[in-house]
Amino acid sequence: MTNIEFREELTDFYRNKVDDMCEEFCVHCLEILDSREKENMSVYEQKALQYEVISEEFEPVIFKNSPFYYETGTISAHCDGARDFRNNKRHAGGWTFWKNWRKFLEQDEELWELKKAQTEELMYLVCGPYNDVSQHFTFYYPTIIEMGLKGIYEKAQKALNDAKTEEEKQFLDAMCTGLLCLKKMSEKFALKAKKLAEAETDEKLKANYERIYKSAIRTPWEKPETFYEVLNTYAFFRTPLGALEGVGLNTFGRVDMDLYLFYKKEIENGNLTQDEAYELVVKFLLTWDLHYDHDMKMVEYADHELENTYVLGGCDKDGNEVYNEVTKMFLQATREEEIIYPKIKCRFSKNSPKEYLDEINKAVINGTTTVIHQNDDATIPALVRGGRTLEEARNYIVSGCWDLKSYGVEKADAGTYVNLLKPFEFALHKLYDKMDKVNMHFEIFDDAKTFEEIYQKVCRNCMVLFKERLRVTTLGGNIHDKVDVLPLFSSTLKNCIENKKDFTAGGAKYRDDIFMCFGLPNVVDSLLAIKELCFDKKKYTLDEMLNAVRNNWEGYEQIRTDAVKCHGWGDGSDESNNLANRFNNDLYDMLSSLKGTYGGKVHLSHLTYTEIRFWGEKTLATPDGRKNGEYFSQGLTPSRLKKIPSVTDVVNSFTAFDGSKMSGNSVVNIILPAGKTTLDICEAFLRAVSSSAIQSLQLNCTSKEELLDAQKHPEKYPSLIVRVCGFSAKFTSLSPEWQQEVISRNFYE
Repeated sequence: MTNIEFREELTDFYRNKVDDMCEEFCVHCLEILDSREKENMSVYEQKALQYEVISEEFEPVIFKNSPFYYETGTISAHCDGARDFRNNKRHAGGWTFWKNWRKFLEQDEELWELKKAQTEELMYLVCGPYNDVSQHFTFYYPTIIEMGLKGIYEKAQKALNDAKTEEEKQFLDAMCTGLLCLKKMSEKFALKAKKLAEAETDEKLKANYERIYKSAIRTPWEKPETFYEVLNTYAFFRTPLGALEGVGLNTFGRVDMDLYLFYKKEIENGNLTQDEAYELVVKFLLTWDLHYDHDMKMVEYADHELENTYVLGGCDKDGNEVYNEVTKMFLQATREEEIIYPKIKCRFSKNSPKEYLDEINKAVINGTTTVIHQNDDATIPALVRGGRTLEEARNYIVSGCWDLKSYGVEKADAGTYVNLLKPFEFALHKLYDKMDKVNMHFEIFDDAKTFEEIYQKVCRNCMVLFKERLRVTTLGGNIHDKVDVLPLFSSTLKNCIENKKDFTAGGAKYRDDIFMCFGLPNVVDSLLAIKELCFDKKKYTLDEMLNAVRNNWEGYEQIRTDAVKCHGWGDGSDESNNLANRFNNDLYDMLSSLKGTYGGKVHLSHLTYTEIRFWGEKTLATPDGRKNGEYFSQGLTPSRLKKIPSVTDVVNSFTAFDGSKMSGNSVVNIILPAGKTTLDICEAFLRAVSSSAIQSLQLNCTSKEELLDAQKHPEKYPSLIVRVCGFSAKFTSLSPEWQQEVISRNFYE
């Protein structure tokens, strides 16, 4: 372990101080904001006032041992900038939203209650009142790097001079106010650093304060000029921007692309050494990793989630592979310092250099998995098919957990999990009362004479869910710009300034929906069991199968045994491949025929967070052999009921799958054997994956025996890190329930 003093200082602040500071600041600021609010203020005027008060009242926090200036003391240690976060704690950046949020309710109270009923019954998840209005936002750092806040301000001022409507003027005026407030915040950091430098006698600390002063007095108003200043630009916009805007900013973007030219230039002119650059990267990553305790028990929904990410590798706009010294530094620092946050999204393809793949996989084969492997060869064609230009598709990022975005041109309505298993469950178990409650009526299966009839009923039932989800969000969610606006977020988003419209008012180039579906493997396996046992082999009648499932398999153990033995998704068989691909194609066709909440496209994805357990616990038995309350499959991961021995079968299944229809992304969990998986094997495996439809790959390298031993002897495994779902965590920090979830997964040879 290195940087002991740095670690101790930041650990003390984020464990013991910042949460209380945040609460005190929030109360203080809200009182001032309420007192300064004027009657009939527009939402843009409210947001501009919010920017002004927060920037005036905050006191910069500068650490003795950190070169970075970013900490406002206004946001909780576990918060990504979203106005409401863990345990209902809040920060002042939510004032405008809280002033107006009841408009969502008051516009149609019956719709509000219906939405509540639908979410209570786990039909879908909403990260906000009707849509995702608080998290999964991305800030386009290259604009700041190219022109600084000053360049954006001048662009907004020019647009303001041409504005014709009052709303256009208010939007651009609020943006300019916000940009000036960010300038003021940076200058406050500079002044504090100057005072600290003047009072400091330790020459090392004095030099650090002086560097902060010289940088903060000019950047990010002026564009950054050094490797250090670009790194601090990431830090500054995560925290001060989050403090002002009140939404979660979930990524630092493509850091190795942004930083490399600065690194190369400074190395060549002698202003920076490789060791100095590496030390800055280490401290940058530690800054965010020290926000939380890795040994804290993970019990609830997102105890170990900080929603903090960055992207490495991939290709540039011309399709050239990206791998450089900066890429290697970030991977090395993460590995050597055992950093879990920020989460790394490593783009790869069949053309990726071996050295790059080896650097990614060193941590994986050592049992410290903190990486998402994102397959360019599956992802880029999917984005192009989803309507992005080739250049936009090549410049994609993965933020949050698996949120797929063309960088700088969109913020899709993500955070929208759509539960394919609920219409399946309601129809299968004839839950008529619940159908009435959620205003969705599904066709039951009892009268089906053929498998095709059942399959078509399943598809029509899914369409009922899709249409109702969009009906509710379209009716309820289209007043976002009347509740809260995001001028600062909009400032770097393509077309917002040109269109003189806030993102919430439709100013961006794209504003689509992503339906994060989950349950496909369980539905497909259930259909395969029904097809094989009831229609192909006719071993049981459909009534016998339905009764077995409705009785949670009690008294029907042989039918369950036979159901589990049937072909299942991921086993590489023609039966499972054909049905899974057919179902996915039909889901794609359904969503492609619909308009999104804001009139855009609806993209298909297959992603599942901790709902694999928490929603699984509230879902009745299914014909694949799953009992009441048992786990779901995660994303497109094959069911853990199917003990598929060979990972080759899994990859072959995805080779038969049309990945271009999943422009919202998909996730697969795979566990390779510990002690047997070398870097060469890992490389070969990833190159095989690149030819398949696998997009986000969550790769663990461990064994069931190792995990069981870690349960009994946690002191022997202080650094065993596993990919849980959208995040990684120390295995020993997981609750017994979450440890069991990991242990119950498929382990491949």
